Amino acid sequence: MTAGPASAGMTGGDAGLAAWRALRAAGDAQRASKPWLDLAVALVAGMVRDATGGPARVIGGFVALRQGAEARFTRTASFGQAEVSFALAKAAERCLQTGRSVAAGGEEASGQLAVPLPGDEGLLGVVALDIAAADAAMLDAANRLLQWGLGWFGRGLPAAAPALPPGAPPELLRAIGGEGDLAGIGEVLCTLLAERLQAMRVSLGSGTPGAMRPFATSRGRLAKSRTDFSVALAAAMEEAVEAAAPVAWPPLPGQLSPHGAQQRLGQGETAGWVLTLTCAPPEGGPPFLAAVIEGGLGTAAPISATEWQTLLEELAPLLALRLRAERGLLAHAGARLAETARAWVPPRDVTRGLIAAAVVGLVLAGAFLRIEYRVAAHATLEGAVRRAVTAPFDGFLADAAARPGDRVPAGTILARLDEREQRLQRAEQEGRLAESQRQMDEAIGRRDIAAASIAAARRQQAEAELHLAEQNLARASLAAPFDGIVIAGDPRQSLGAPLRRGDIVYELSPLDSWRVVLEVNETQFAAVEPGQHGRLLLSALPQTSYGFTVTAVTPLATAKEGHNSFRVEARLDEEDASLRPGMQGIGKIEAGPARLVWIASRSALTWLRLKLWAWLP
Repeated sequence: MTAGPASAGMTGGDAGLAAWRALRAAGDAQRASKPWLDLAVALVAGMVRDATGGPARVIGGFVALRQGAEARFTRTASFGQAEVSFALAKAAERCLQTGRSVAAGGEEASGQLAVPLPGDEGLLGVVALDIAAADAAMLDAANRLLQWGLGWFGRGLPAAAPALPPGAPPELLRAIGGEGDLAGIGEVLCTLLAERLQAMRVSLGSGTPGAMRPFATSRGRLAKSRTDFSVALAAAMEEAVEAAAPVAWPPLPGQLSPHGAQQRLGQGETAGWVLTLTCAPPEGGPPFLAAVIEGGLGTAAPISATEWQTLLEELAPLLALRLRAERGLLAHAGARLAETARAWVPPRDVTRGLIAAAVVGLVLAGAFLRIEYRVAAHATLEGAVRRAVTAPFDGFLADAAARPGDRVPAGTILARLDEREQRLQRAEQEGRLAESQRQMDEAIGRRDIAAASIAAARRQQAEAELHLAEQNLARASLAAPFDGIVIAGDPRQSLGAPLRRGDIVYELSPLDSWRVVLEVNETQFAAVEPGQHGRLLLSALPQTSYGFTVTAVTPLATAKEGHNSFRVEARLDEEDASLRPGMQGIGKIEAGPARLVWIASRSALTWLRLKLWAWLP
């Protein structure tokens, strides 16, 4: 662990070891004040990081304890500057008045943190730290560290905790507070534990019952993929979590039989003994922490399982902080939601009563409550009128201006046919008309009645054919018959292609009259009748629903997507300029009120009736 200026030389070497020994040998809160404050300052400076990743810098601090039965508090230990700043004194005074932790200050100025020391008969005292350029996150992290260390005063936490092996805490705490990711820090911590306690290998893991996951071992980093070793480690950890006690192979005293996962791990890794421990960290941390210790062949554990358990419990709070910091955004959000849910969940007895009342209420509501039964069906929007623009004569396509989706006013030229052949036919008929007129005039001049009659008939034929040619020329331009939208036809890619009389060039639909086509499943068809009302929600316009009225029910089933459906037509009751033909969505037809339990169970009852009818003889 890299310590800040305020903790130089405090957590390592002889000075750190001496402080820990002085703290364990203090005997009372008065004597424990100085070594506790020194170690607390060192931990805060070494483990708390600012926004840039640099260590926190502790300017000063003090511990004040209550003297006798009087409500008077005297400083029993100090750190840093000789004079206590006014802001730090105010924070400590407010902490003593409220009995709660107080954090004050800003990011540019120093931040003050005061934490109360609980006692058996009220407030024992207060510890206050002045941290340079401390933001809210730094003060919160420092507060958690100080809260964890309050047990060393012998107040507020159980005082019967077994002592740690001499010299172990400083090195282990520095390893947990070091820089790097969780896997690297865990590897260093496991290596230190294995060296100090003469174990072949030490592995750490965390998780929930049935989902333990090892994250570090003393022999290099664990592979990200599942291996036989990681699976065996996870099984040993889960076995200890289920037992809620240390488990070992060979069995511990009082353990009736060896645990299977421990034995398989030991035999698979050729270990002389295996010991697995678990503990539940402080609130807000991972559900369980686990440590698997393996010893070499022919060796025995250097310390008892109780001492191993003590060591893991002492390291658990700091490991919990590190594990929480390594969680991703989704894990942080899930943990916060779980905390909120736990705060709102009533006691178990009340919860059972509420669940029972809710079930009874749902049953009664389903049996007696009547709501509108609505038949849901896939719906398609169509124009009420669909007009085809066709070729008026045999010819060739000369030009096309419209495409599907275009809104066109009445009279807009959509396409043109080639007029050259029709112009030639008109010129030919005009010549025949002039020739027949001349022949008729000559026959009348000769007083040849028969020849004059024949010439008159030819003249009438030429006039009719000329009139037809002129009509074809007038109809060569295809125009929109009404204001609408082009819904089909795109001849722009086939200019010059031949067209026969009656070929469809475009299809148009008006924008002021709509028809809804619904595909009603055959199991619900009997409930639909003309005149019923409903609502339509389109996929393209989900923010608005439209009313419709059923106009026709077609009693002809069509198979589609594995089931039979009937075509039901309805008239849209509302107009909207944003509607377009071909839009699809879901339509619900109001088929009358029905009991809620019948609506919920209708499909299942129908299926059951059919199956029973098929199975029964």
